[in-house]
Amino acid sequence: MKNKRFASILLALAITAASLAGCSGGSSANSAPASTPAAEQSAAPSEQGTDWSNFKIGQITSLVVNDGGWCQATNQSILRAMQSLGIPEENLITIENVSEEQVAVENAYNALVSEGVNLIIGASSGYAAFLSDLAPQNPDVIIAQQGARTENLIGYQIRNYEGMFLAGYACALMSESKTLGFAASMSEASVRAAINGFALGAKYADPEEKVQVVWANSWYDVDIETQSAQTLINQGIKYMGMEASSPAVPQTCEANGAYCIGYNVDMEELAPKAVLFSYVWNFAPIFEKIIASAADGTANPDDYYYEGGDSSAISDFNSELVPEDVQKKVLQVKEDIASGKIKVYGGELKDNKGNVLVAAGETMSDEQIVAQEFLVDNVIGDWQ
Repeated sequence: MKNKRFASILLALAITAASLAGCSGGSSANSAPASTPAAEQSAAPSEQGTDWSNFKIGQITSLVVNDGGWCQATNQSILRAMQSLGIPEENLITIENVSEEQVAVENAYNALVSEGVNLIIGASSGYAAFLSDLAPQNPDVIIAQQGARTENLIGYQIRNYEGMFLAGYACALMSESKTLGFAASMSEASVRAAINGFALGAKYADPEEKVQVVWANSWYDVDIETQSAQTLINQGIKYMGMEASSPAVPQTCEANGAYCIGYNVDMEELAPKAVLFSYVWNFAPIFEKIIASAADGTANPDDYYYEGGDSSAISDFNSELVPEDVQKKVLQVKEDIASGKIKVYGGELKDNKGNVLVAAGETMSDEQIVAQEFLVDNVIGDWQ
């Protein structure tokens, strides 16, 4: 890892760092994007001839960048975007283990500003309120923040439900039962989007397919995630999705002859006899656009990037586990989502309390999707 580390910064933050702060944040359900002007751009502007030697990027993460989950996926996306644009890797300054608390975030922000960064990426939505208050102090330092639209910050999020729709679809095609499982972390909007995307994909494959949810109520806890997977397996469930960062779910599946979809990053190496493929957060296309706009002076806090497609990615199939015909069907569904033939949140759509969320012939708005507080009708379990 070539990322610059500053021992003095980490020491100053140590007293405020909470090692188990939510990697994907806990506040993105509180507001939603009114529009997505920046996301309408098809690609980042050409940066040929740009001198990137002095362009510095600061990254704030709630865990370490090799956590095997959310923080690693974000870090890898930043590095891919930098490589694509030709930015030296040593121009990335990372501060890890920053808790979602005012003092911790303020210390990290001030440390990065003192290092002369041009752009700060807040990799957890729990930082949003604090960074929003700090941003006006240094208007020349652009801040991009994962999660919902927040004043003074460029927002970004991925339509994770697209990739998870493919995951649920594949599991339903392969399962012989009418019930799949889902091992979830915290009840936050992006997690519910993952569950609902998975369930809607399963329903697309088989209208009778149900999805049983078990909550860990933690962003990262090996023991509880192990228990979640084992609970589902003990109920006779053999195929499951997940929204968790540790290796516990895939490894528990492997030890019990069950199968799962990895999450955050490609998890096949963690459990090659259990992971069918993985949902992968690919922020790189979004980061390229944000970095380019920060460099040419066109970045605006009103920019909001909410994208699917290549950003809502899946890894390569585990060819030892996923039959070729299933692979072809999944890839066809991926094309159908991209073309608009399949609308994941198209109506009629009901929640599991019987309420109509979307009428027949209509499609749920981005505002409702980002802030969703429901589980769809084929999910067994509550979200609160």
